[in-house]
Amino acid sequence: MQFIFLLRQAPRQLAFGALHSFGSSFGQTFLIALFVPFISASLALNETEFANIYAGITIASALCLPVVGRWIDKVDILSYSVASMVLLAIGCAMIAFAPNVWMLIAALFVLRLAGQGLMSHVSMTGIARYFDRHRGRALAIASFGFPLAEAVLPATLLALIALVGWRYTYGAAGAFIIAIMIPLAIWLIRSDKRFRDAPAKSEPANAAPTQTADDADAADSTASDSAGHSSHPRLFRSLYIWFCMPMLAAQPMVMTALFFHQGAIASHKGIDLAWFAAGFTVFAITSVLGAFGSGPLIDRYSARRLFPWHLVPVMVGVLLLTLGNQPVIILLYMGLVGITTGFATTLRTAIIPELVPMDEIGAVRSNMTSVMVLASAIGPAIYGWMFAADMPIEVMLGLTIAGLGIITVLSWISERPGFYEPPGVTSPTRP
Repeated sequence: MQFIFLLRQAPRQLAFGALHSFGSSFGQTFLIALFVPFISASLALNETEFANIYAGITIASALCLPVVGRWIDKVDILSYSVASMVLLAIGCAMIAFAPNVWMLIAALFVLRLAGQGLMSHVSMTGIARYFDRHRGRALAIASFGFPLAEAVLPATLLALIALVGWRYTYGAAGAFIIAIMIPLAIWLIRSDKRFRDAPAKSEPANAAPTQTADDADAADSTASDSAGHSSHPRLFRSLYIWFCMPMLAAQPMVMTALFFHQGAIASHKGIDLAWFAAGFTVFAITSVLGAFGSGPLIDRYSARRLFPWHLVPVMVGVLLLTLGNQPVIILLYMGLVGITTGFATTLRTAIIPELVPMDEIGAVRSNMTSVMVLASAIGPAIYGWMFAADMPIEVMLGLTIAGLGIITVLSWISERPGFYEPPGVTSPTRP
């Protein structure tokens, strides 16, 4: 089995990726949300005030990510990793000792930038650069840290909050990063110069076609337009990326919004909210299956060929949610959303090396991630406005399906000849 082969061939590199995807959870919404009631009570904030602060901070961190994220293409990735972890630990300490709202705002900004932004960036960019023939499978293994954290940390941290309080718990998280995660990251790749080094500037070469099933075992082909010129501006000037950008934004925007408003959805359909809680277990399982299932498909067919279709499961899930009022529909809906999430986790990173040279993966990925973070921030607000306008929920969900369908068609059209042909540079073959 190729997954076992990869784990035997590059266990430390894959563990490094999984460590950072796991560690990103300290700045992720699902974990911060556990602390919201305690933080709000401590600093005299109501739910609306905290939500507004959080949305503003998320947008601010997304705008900073393209600037900070591109540095990963220029420096030793271990140095970038340690700096990101130190920043994340500082954010944990800041929120643990925040005496007022202003310190809270600064702490949340650091947590969101370092956690959701940079830690995920290190994980996915490092793995995408290192692996060629089995990039999809490698990304699936590295992304396992995300569901692992979702499964392990909430119960653990809630127990700690009950035992020592929320401030000491976040302080302990910072200590864990400094004492455990940083030494482990250093140990894992300290001696691997090839993994650590920033990629060399790409040399010009003749244009090459994108990867297909016939060359799935060959290294991915990406390149610069010409010597000394960056090719990702060429990507962002193309119709291709603007037709695909809504595809990047749709999944985080729709999912965040529907999860955020799940109480209103449950109330409208007369379904106990406990079914949504159970649905998250199904969601976690299918997201892992989606990630690991997408890996071999990416390696066989290429991320570009699969990318236009990965929203189909969530479209079917939302359709079931629109038409059904039975509790079991929630489980089916959450399972299908999880499949899309798993596919998206690997596809959104695996597609980048098929579009630009290795030395520009970090810059392009940080720009794309910024778009996704912005979409996740505005999604709940957009759906909130629709709820405030008393729009029937069936109409809202119908518009969601229609929008996802249009976006999928646009992404499919962008793969037609003439939209974007990446310049050809062959990177060295790796695992």
